[in-house]
Amino acid sequence: MRTIREQGEGRVGFRVHVQPSAPTNELLGWNTVGELRIKVAAPPREGAANRELVSFLARYFSVGRKEIRIERGKKSRAKTISAPSSIRQPLLEIPEI
Repeated sequence: MRTIREQGEGRVGFRVHVQPSAPTNELLGWNTVGELRIKVAAPPREGAANRELVSFLARYFSVGRKEIRIERGKKSRAKTISAPSSIRQPLLEIPEI
């Protein structure tokens, strides 16, 4: 189940579940509750994991870092991300786990 919502202004929103302090950055896929599972190497201290998440997603989808926004959950593993609607199709192509 993928949870991708149109947010207007040419943006889409989706939920992610982040695992900080992983050995490497890795996109795992969509889990059963509709969250995109992502591992990041940065620790969850002083916003390091959030910065790494934004950078990772920007590289993965080939968009600018400023185009990826954490809308909710800055201090949680469960986050809501907004991004340009141009990444909608690549999001849909990510497999479920």
